[in-house]
Amino acid sequence: MYYPLRYIEWSEAKQAEIGEVHHIHSLSQEELFVHKLVDAIKLNDRIWVHVSHESVDHEKHTIYLRPFAEELPSTYQRSLATTISGQKDYPSGLSPEYWLWDGKAFQRRHAIDSYVAPLDLALRLLDHYLVQQDITYDILYTVLDADRQKVMIFLSEVNES
Repeated sequence: MYYPLRYIEWSEAKQAEIGEVHHIHSLSQEELFVHKLVDAIKLNDRIWVHVSHESVDHEKHTIYLRPFAEELPSTYQRSLATTISGQKDYPSGLSPEYWLWDGKAFQRRHAIDSYVAPLDLALRLLDHYLVQQDITYDILYTVLDADRQKVMIFLSEVNES
């Protein structure tokens, strides 16, 4: 089954919809999960933060957005914006992309995997931590770069003392 998805800009000040930002006519259920589980989306070179999402009769789906803003920890905000905006490669199918905080900026981490089925990707987005080769990473923020079909997963290594 396939579902339509609308992205609507939301004004907190007005407590009202401002207008439609984007519309996808047909998504698989697994792709819909990915769209709803990320923290933000990049559409047409603009970053939008997810405010909430809803469904009507389990068939019509809406995600409410506002422009990328101040709610992120200031430690990461500028680097997140620069990293998300700076990626310009071509889409190759929905896949994860990992970025590791080095104390000053996010650095691309070598791919853990090059392709992940949308449902498996959705399952990863449900986790707060990622453990790879006995190293624990905190998942700080996730962004669907719709322009490139990448799910950007921003990580910080957890210091276990």
